[in-house]
Amino acid sequence: MNVKIKDVAREANVSVATVSRVLNNIPLVNDETKKRVQDAIDRTGYKPNAIARSLKMQRTNTFGIMIPDITQAYYTQVVRGVEDVCNIYDYNIILCNTDSDPIKEHTYLNVFLEKQCDGILFIGKSLSEDLILAITNSRVPIVLGALSDSEERVPSVSINNDEAAYDITKYLIDNGHKKIGFLTDEDEISYVGIERKKGYIRALESVGIEVNNDYELKGKYTIKGGYDLMDKMLKLKDRPTAVVALNDEMALGAIRKAEDVGLKVPEDMSVIGFNNFSISEWVKPTITTVAQPMYDIGAISARMLIKTINNKQDENKSIFVPHEIIIRDSVKNIE
Repeated sequence: MNVKIKDVAREANVSVATVSRVLNNIPLVNDETKKRVQDAIDRTGYKPNAIARSLKMQRTNTFGIMIPDITQAYYTQVVRGVEDVCNIYDYNIILCNTDSDPIKEHTYLNVFLEKQCDGILFIGKSLSEDLILAITNSRVPIVLGALSDSEERVPSVSINNDEAAYDITKYLIDNGHKKIGFLTDEDEISYVGIERKKGYIRALESVGIEVNNDYELKGKYTIKGGYDLMDKMLKLKDRPTAVVALNDEMALGAIRKAEDVGLKVPEDMSVIGFNNFSISEWVKPTITTVAQPMYDIGAISARMLIKTINNKQDENKSIFVPHEIIIRDSVKNIE
């Protein structure tokens, strides 16, 4: 039997409008009547029509989330933070993998708009100008997670990638390394890649080390990507003594390649990663890396979006959460 709202009203001996107020948490119903309505809902097994309710309230309690790749541990943890906050505030999520493909990003934006999502969380390594304009023109609230808008048009939550890369490169310099390679993303507009490169260069220049363009190699943001880039790095006539990888997966691939050609890490080559994936403390050697609070980035992003939707976020705001260098076994002091 399809129970309707009028059946609940009849069971509770109240008007349909009163039942509607109780369902929508409108504070115009006294506690006794509210309890009577709730009891009637329980007895009849009434389930509100979500579509009708969203049309009336002009809310769907749904967020659209774009991420590059759910198989990467970083994004999995960020999304977990988002989901836990959404559960607290009774929001549902629609999750889409974009593969950092601009066509997919625009396609999924249209899906979110068709589904009348209340807000959008864009979590990733880069955001194109075209997509920012498309989202801005749609007037749907948006928050960026794990990256920032350089012009601060869009609120965001991330670590300071420039500062983190500076710190990790400076750590290598303090351990005697002057020839330091940089394994980065092949995506030319990658916010993460651009900001971490800035920090890497700034650290070198801060102590008067000349930047060697041969030491910057671009490839896939994966274990295989790190493996292939280390293969190129080791073929250089004047190869580096240490390498900064854009993430721990690339670092792991780089270490594997070094070992495959008979080198030892860190005795013959030091390697540093980024993101502190769980695997980085279980491989040998354990990987020195930058830890960032991935779960917190997701949770704070979701809370920021909820505030924006409820007009409690007064202005666009960038929040930088703290990072930490995790010192393990993949770096050798060569002084």
